[in-house]
Amino acid sequence: MKKRELWFGLGMIAGGTLFLLAALLLDTPLDSLFCGFFGAFVGPGAVQVYRYVKWTKLETPDSYQRHLEEEQIELRDERKEMLRNKSGRIAYNLGLLAAAVSMTVFSVLEKLGVVEEAAGRLMILFLAGYMLFQILAGWALYRMLDRRY
Repeated sequence: MKKRELWFGLGMIAGGTLFLLAALLLDTPLDSLFCGFFGAFVGPGAVQVYRYVKWTKLETPDSYQRHLEEEQIELRDERKEMLRNKSGRIAYNLGLLAAAVSMTVFSVLEKLGVVEEAAGRLMILFLAGYMLFQILAGWALYRMLDRRY
């Protein structure tokens, strides 16, 4: 395993620690966000450092190489690749459906007076933009991959 992976993990932990210090020392309304960023940085950083220590302290030096080869075989398995593609397509379609249903719900809630008109309209515009982004990104990525392969 490369040394830069260790340094990346340590950098993530250091960044998370800075967010924790900012949350503890600064009195801002962003304290809860800083705490969330602390967890988002420290967790993956600790996992990265653990993986580095685990794979560099093995009994046999070629066991890491075997692990990499097995990982490459798993990544290139055609059945698993097909399942990853299918699950991505289903998640994409569910995201579009959720955005459409949410837009409808917010429209109804706005008309019933449950949600303030400005807030409802803002949420509907945001979800419409999200849907448009999803559709355009899916189309553009498909065209790009189609040209490449």
